[in-house]
Amino acid sequence: MLPVMRSLLTRMLAIGADAGDDEDVRLRKVLVLAAALMVLPSAVLWGAVYWWFGERLAALSPWAYVLIGLGSIAVLAVTRRYVLFATIQFTVFLVLPFTLMWSLGGFVSGSAVALWAWLSPLGARTVGHRRAALLLLGAFGLGFIVTALFQPSLEAANALPDGVVVALFALNVLAVACITLVLIDASSGGREGTLASMRGLVYGYLSSDVADAILAQPHRQELGGELAKVTILFADLGGYTTYASDRSPHEVVELLNGSFAAAVPAILAAGGTPVQLPGDAVMAIFGAPRRSPDHARQAASAALEIQRRGRSLAAQHPDWPRFRIGINTGEALVGNIGSHEFRSFTAIGDTVNMAQRFQTLARPGQVVVGPATASLLGDGATFEWLGEVRVKGKADSIMPGVLASLADV
Repeated sequence: MLPVMRSLLTRMLAIGADAGDDEDVRLRKVLVLAAALMVLPSAVLWGAVYWWFGERLAALSPWAYVLIGLGSIAVLAVTRRYVLFATIQFTVFLVLPFTLMWSLGGFVSGSAVALWAWLSPLGARTVGHRRAALLLLGAFGLGFIVTALFQPSLEAANALPDGVVVALFALNVLAVACITLVLIDASSGGREGTLASMRGLVYGYLSSDVADAILAQPHRQELGGELAKVTILFADLGGYTTYASDRSPHEVVELLNGSFAAAVPAILAAGGTPVQLPGDAVMAIFGAPRRSPDHARQAASAALEIQRRGRSLAAQHPDWPRFRIGINTGEALVGNIGSHEFRSFTAIGDTVNMAQRFQTLARPGQVVVGPATASLLGDGATFEWLGEVRVKGKADSIMPGVLASLADV
């Protein structure tokens, strides 16, 4: 029985759903529908009580809501016009409870049934219609003020026994409170789920450090950057072009995904920030946006771990290219580069260029580091020095080294 009811409720809440609806519109439709479906049984019951005790005119108000509510749901199912449906619901939520209370004689004799009108501004605010919610809240307050002004002229007596008046007062308060709680809980849960999905999407395209920085400080998404001392890691797959030239796209994608699945987690685990995946390469920043005084060691540790994982991949896929890695330390401009329409978080400067050139000196499976990085790694690192090397764009020769090992500190 319970699964059948759950299935029926799911179908009812899907009334008016459109494949083109985004998450926000879908949530709005579900919440307004849920409010309408919760009020309908109460309206039928309240009308029956008033009719039973001889208040025939009063019974017409809740029953009018039943007819209007069902009619608007039918219109929504056919036209999928959410705005029209919501407008009808918020209007009848507001108007009919006051007309009912006035027909019963005011606040006391009417068991404060106008409390049901609270669902109008609450419903509008819950689904994100802030301006409409403020207007409806003003109308809600105005309804109580008008009732207070005209209370002396209203016929205070009606056919309801005192016990029924008191019982209905309690039911009105409890029912409105319960529906309020359900709507708030459903709204917050739905929006939290949407936000969680959005955060998950953001974290899938940005590193957690960059995403957290932007979410915590939105101004950091603006174009520009700041100078910072960082260590840059460049890794690309040596022999990738030859491999890809006679492989199917499916095989090439499998190589790239498998290689990045080994490299990116190693970078993140060491405290780095992957910022680019250009073709068969990966670029990462250590020391920004997450500040770290030990960024050179973090980058070296990540590079050695990438090569260790690369050896494991090579055992499974002997024909796959291996990463060549270059590391360099120095100042770089770190921030958002691009245009207002599209931008990327990256690092710019000679430090970055040199890291890429060191990467071209490495053979597959090697890590080549610049002198600045080597000096920061200290005695805990061992190198195979390449001798003095002339690098394009530099007047003086430099002495990079192949990182062989890195002792724990």
